[in-house]
Amino acid sequence: MGKFNSGFKYMYDAAPEVALLPKDHVAHVASFNGAAVALPQVEGWWNQPQYPADNVFAVAINVEAVDTATGDETYALSLAFGTDDTFATEIVQQTVHVKKAGQYAILVDMDTVVKQLGAAPTACRIEATLAGTTPSITAHAWLAGSIVDAD
Repeated sequence: MGKFNSGFKYMYDAAPEVALLPKDHVAHVASFNGAAVALPQVEGWWNQPQYPADNVFAVAINVEAVDTATGDETYALSLAFGTDDTFATEIVQQTVHVKKAGQYAILVDMDTVVKQLGAAPTACRIEATLAGTTPSITAHAWLAGSIVDAD
């Protein structure tokens, strides 16, 4: 068996329908929202009855670079779910606080998300909050797929 020369657990998926943040190598210097991804793309239990309600999937975030030169920069990347593509009603499922470049993962239990939201979500997105003197982050994110038990 060959060895992968990657320090990342989740391999990048270039399919545009799963891209929460595009892999465009653009540095963001202010807070921003990523693209909304329609949840039927995830093949979740709400539209695919063969999937159990407790299905867990991963969202992978690869941070290429962050500016920490001044020392007061902060980066919070949140995964939000909404009942429509305007996110008028939304919940933030989890927030990752980025300190350095590397791969970050958010594990999503859709049953918990639906209970928190009170309705079936139709889309998700990354919401990035940047603060400090000279914030700058370069990152891409995608729906990384189901967590599969290796039994």
